[in-house]
Amino acid sequence: MKKQINELYWIRALACLSVVFIHAITRTYVNYDLPKSTTDIMKIVQIALLFATPMFILIFEVILGHAYWDRLPKKFFQKRFLYLFLPYLSIPFIYAIYEVITTDAGAKTMLGSTLTNIQYAYWHGYFIIIILQFVIIHALFVKVFKNVPAWIMLTIAFIINVRYLHTANFNFDMMPPIMHEWYSLVRVPFLGWIFYFTVAYYVGRYLKQVKDHRKWGFPVAIVASAISMFYVINNYTTGKLDQLTSVRFDIMFYTVALFFMFYYLFSFVKKVPKIVMFISKYSFPIYLLHYLGFDLIHSILPKMNIGLYMIILFIAGIVIPVLIARIFNMTPVGKFIVGQIRNTPKKKQKEGQPRQVPA
Repeated sequence: MKKQINELYWIRALACLSVVFIHAITRTYVNYDLPKSTTDIMKIVQIALLFATPMFILIFEVILGHAYWDRLPKKFFQKRFLYLFLPYLSIPFIYAIYEVITTDAGAKTMLGSTLTNIQYAYWHGYFIIIILQFVIIHALFVKVFKNVPAWIMLTIAFIINVRYLHTANFNFDMMPPIMHEWYSLVRVPFLGWIFYFTVAYYVGRYLKQVKDHRKWGFPVAIVASAISMFYVINNYTTGKLDQLTSVRFDIMFYTVALFFMFYYLFSFVKKVPKIVMFISKYSFPIYLLHYLGFDLIHSILPKMNIGLYMIILFIAGIVIPVLIARIFNMTPVGKFIVGQIRNTPKKKQKEGQPRQVPA
């Protein structure tokens, strides 16, 4: 049994909503002819939200590091393969079927495009491939590195991660030729995310000690988040790093700082609201299907104010995936197609008793 980590419900919900909002903003300025100044402001908001995708790596590994820092449960690989990799294969076909039904695209053309998307991680589900790499690396930590001092592993991971991101951002010519042809593959190697993973492994492993440092850790995290946010936005506005991607040299510092700030902030909140639990529960299907929500609602919307359009798009990107996930999860295989709906604790524990969720 795994102890419930209330703070992660908040962080997961926040990351999920941020992903949807980033993409809702993109759809808005793509579909509307806006002044450059307006588009620039919208892109700065997106830059500030780029912590969202890497935050999921931190959440994922904090849970594993907390529950299984020194052992692996039965069917560890099988369970994660079924619930992660199968949706990675199936979701692109759902998008393809929608395109065939609603446009003039031929089935053969869409099949080729879909297979390309899967092969080269050319869709937003690339994140699943990153997570699956860390399932293997977690097992390696448990079997080989668990007795290595944390500072050594963190230092090595930091150097590897910084080196990869620096090369990808400032010396792209040194990247493998296939990445020049398919830039989407730059996002995939674990090298670009290993520091997130390593930080999360030790946070999960030493969660109580981390929480006990809240008194000084929280203000430090606030300052670090503010400085790193300024650094990220400044890099964008000055043109040093103008790409809207989480595979940026500066996002690593920003995301890790924000994680600690959010963790300490939400540790002060005793009860998780139902709406936060709800978003957290459906976060995986929302992440996978929110573009379909955008497409469906856009097809029926009249021309309107950009603010209203963006809000409706954002809401549809949450509500429609939830409905699709509920329908699919009524069948035995639905969770392997559109993603599993997370278990959330239902029964109240007696005071003084640790609250738990199924492993």
